[in-house]
Amino acid sequence: MKYLRSFILLVSLMVFTISLNAQETQSKSDKEQEFKSQKIAFFTDKIGLTPEEAQIFWPVYNDYWAKKNKIIADRKEKMTYFADHSENMSNDKMIKYADQYIRYEIELAELLDEYHKKFKKILPINKVMKIYLADYEFKTYLLKKIRESGKSKDNK
Repeated sequence: MKYLRSFILLVSLMVFTISLNAQETQSKSDKEQEFKSQKIAFFTDKIGLTPEEAQIFWPVYNDYWAKKNKIIADRKEKMTYFADHSENMSNDKMIKYADQYIRYEIELAELLDEYHKKFKKILPINKVMKIYLADYEFKTYLLKKIRESGKSKDNK
């Protein structure tokens, strides 16, 4: 009987843990979807995309950000490694990391140049410039929301 209770307790704990993980995953997925929806609405409004333009624009823009995020993730990984191990690195290895950092910045600039040309092919130039403005304004918008949500949590 003692073993049966222990077994039931263990199974219950496992089911509870799996349930919490599923809720956390769902919550994260919901937040990602909410973020994407906010970004689409924000950009569509700021750029003034027609439905036809939006249909062409979003796949190109999403492709751009997927590639940009890959470069940024790679750069972050290298810079984190450098920060954690720089005390014991040789001068030659530090030069290698410094050069790699510059290569990441060049890759980002080349990627922007590549997609700038693509954006100009699918949108009028005034809307292309609004993409860059919307990128900047959306970051500001998100930072403001984060600060506001932090203040509201502090007030609770």
